[in-house]
Amino acid sequence: MTKNGYKLIAFLLLTPLFFKSQNTGLDKGLAIGNILIQGFSAFKGNGKTVDPNAKTVDSFCFKNKMDEKISVSLIGKIEDDNIKKELVIPKESKECTYNLPKGIYTYEIILSNKEVYQKGEYKVSEETIMTINK
Repeated sequence: MTKNGYKLIAFLLLTPLFFKSQNTGLDKGLAIGNILIQGFSAFKGNGKTVDPNAKTVDSFCFKNKMDEKISVSLIGKIEDDNIKKELVIPKESKECTYNLPKGIYTYEIILSNKEVYQKGEYKVSEETIMTINK
């Protein structure tokens, strides 16, 4: 039996016990909502398995919390390949690059007036969202 099958059986067996312990209609309503969400999660499962031996990450994102648009430059040399990604991110938005090879990248965040706001190195090894704050 699969992991989700065990979750479903536990869900069905424990549901009557959970309802007997509630006192008010509001508590029952909250309990029903919680059970529905947990039941949906049991059916859905994690939905994604991460392969530790993968050579790429599914997504690498930047979230812009600045008052202006920013540009992000990512440069990496991974196994003799030069990789360069350029992203323009409007204020209060998020942009991603997909299937990015794992490795060490230099990044540079440039403001709309062409001033370098931040630069550094980052080891890309898993899906990440980097938030750029004021």
